[in-house]
Amino acid sequence: MIKTQLTYNLVHKWYTSENISVIGSAFLKNELLKEKNLSAYFQSTNDEIYFVEKLQKLSGHFSVTIETATSFLMAVDTIRTFPLFINKKENDILVTDTIQEKNLDWNVSEINNFQKIYCALENNTLLKDWQQLQSGEYAVISKDDASLSIKSYYHHIQQVSIQTDLPQKLSESETQLIDNAINYADNRTILIPLSGGYDSRYLLALLKERNYAKIECYTYGRKDSYEALIAKNVCEKLNIKWHFIEYTDTLLQTFFSETWNSYSTLNHQYSSLPHEQDFFALQYLKENNLLSEDCVIMNGFCQDIHAGSFMEPVKNFDLQKFIFHKYQLKLSLPAYENSWNGYQEWLVKNRLSKFIINSVRVYEYFGLDFYLPFWHTDWINFWYSLPNESRLHQQFYNDYLFNGIFKKYKIDFKKPSHETTHKFYSLKRISKAILPGSITRILQLQNSKNHSKDVNNTLFLYEEIYKRLKDKPAEKDFRINNIHALYLLQNLKEKYQL
Repeated sequence: MIKTQLTYNLVHKWYTSENISVIGSAFLKNELLKEKNLSAYFQSTNDEIYFVEKLQKLSGHFSVTIETATSFLMAVDTIRTFPLFINKKENDILVTDTIQEKNLDWNVSEINNFQKIYCALENNTLLKDWQQLQSGEYAVISKDDASLSIKSYYHHIQQVSIQTDLPQKLSESETQLIDNAINYADNRTILIPLSGGYDSRYLLALLKERNYAKIECYTYGRKDSYEALIAKNVCEKLNIKWHFIEYTDTLLQTFFSETWNSYSTLNHQYSSLPHEQDFFALQYLKENNLLSEDCVIMNGFCQDIHAGSFMEPVKNFDLQKFIFHKYQLKLSLPAYENSWNGYQEWLVKNRLSKFIINSVRVYEYFGLDFYLPFWHTDWINFWYSLPNESRLHQQFYNDYLFNGIFKKYKIDFKKPSHETTHKFYSLKRISKAILPGSITRILQLQNSKNHSKDVNNTLFLYEEIYKRLKDKPAEKDFRINNIHALYLLQNLKEKYQL
């Protein structure tokens, strides 16, 4: 027996017409499809081949399920914006967007992965018998024998290589990017979480260049941080309304409230660590009536990755060794190419989609719509097509911004790490290779405890969570996501008496 249970019901809701259910929206070239129109787009879909063809023509934030005469078809978008989960027990299959399991059976092997990279890996979840679709994937369930097959319709890898006229081609891509953003905004206020980095600033500058009138920004953290100072200067230069939310000890205590627990439960779905950063800011803005009515959040997710921030000057690259170096995970990776292409796809399908992108749940929790411009398929395909030497150290991206739109609008403020990214990379690698492990850990610990780098006051939150841990780690690493993962797992085990 095959059953669907689609209950997600916040800003975006499921729209069902006969045998088709859709959530979210997607662009078909320049046409924005939502609800009825998005459902109608899939209306004539009756087999797997046609389903894939339809999926490959869309770009947006959506999920879809279709019942045909012989099978159930389902898919998430290229970044898994709206997750879908599958529970299979013999011939009984449940397809759902929310895991509501009373008798939990831990997938023990995934707990270690969750603590290291803040999500369950591949199609796994923290629970046995439960799977999930990853970014760019679809599933086919046969009505005849309840067989389940999960496949990809999109891969986050370089399909073609562009070597020439990169600035001109990027400029052309920017036009479509902002056309789509403005189309989606539909004259609503665009609210941008503005950091001291370059991605959100880039989006803001592009919107300003197109004279979009209704823009506001917000920044959070310590009031003396470089993030706040740069964001304030950018907004002053561009004449943009700016909200700053100071992350005081009192505000961060909200992490231990029922409001946070409610959000966390909605968010994690036994596969993702809830993202805490924007939560406190949005709660403050909401409680103080500082959010414009009917606004839409657009952020800079994950333009630095597209530009190449994940790449490092490694000789004789080996995917398994690199992932172990970064995350201390020993993985078998037969599905991924042993190259930067393979690492990029692994990163997007796991940490980026399930941890970073999944943080859009916080926007909907506070009643806000969202759109992620830098994940439009044509846009990421451009960046994927760049040669590696243009992406290493984000060389092309940084040059393009600081010689172009940042310079034009006099917002070419550099973040502290700008000049040191590749100067000290080799030194760090050498030090890690030749120094004893104990010395390396001490140096890393000192860096993590550096208050000048604690832009969001997370050292305070770390200590507060540490106090509440029953099984404390052997030593503190002062990394907020690490201890948050331990705390979430502790709470789930206590709640379900595991």
